[in-house]
Amino acid sequence: MPYALTPQAASCPQLSWLLLTRFIKRPLLFVALATGLLLGLLPFLSLDARAADTLAADTLAADSEITVASSVKDGTYVFGESSESGQLGVTYMVVNVQAQQLIGAFYQPSSSFDCFHGQITGNEMALTVVDSYSQTAHPYNLALATSSQVASPRGAASAFAPVGFQLVEVSELDHDILATCQAR
Repeated sequence: MPYALTPQAASCPQLSWLLLTRFIKRPLLFVALATGLLLGLLPFLSLDARAADTLAADTLAADSEITVASSVKDGTYVFGESSESGQLGVTYMVVNVQAQQLIGAFYQPSSSFDCFHGQITGNEMALTVVDSYSQTAHPYNLALATSSQVASPRGAASAFAPVGFQLVEVSELDHDILATCQAR
């Protein structure tokens, strides 16, 4: 026998609607409350995740600061945007390091050069670049690659290198430019 509505349910559609909404409203109410609680906690959870990421990044940066700064040996270095020295249109950097203090120049072959001085601070070079024409000083920070990211053209690891530059051999031109900047 097919299911038939009782006379009471057929004559009172509000009663069946009330029963139906009662069974639906309660679960919906719980879902709404649970969703509200989760959404309310979401900013705090993401804030904690961002704080943990920041802490991890700071720890990693501190570790790499120790690695880069402590591995820079005193001496004269030349870095270029190319691994070959003396190429026209390529920027080079000659720098002398003495106890984390820097003196050097940025130059392109057959062009002028700008001297700089500064220091190695953690994982960057904090420089003051002096414009060769106007003699005005400009602050400039240059990130350093970690020692695991640096290699010379011969494959041997170098102590440090500015990001985007490669270690090249020191030429006579590099010594002359460096001597000019050291005399200033």
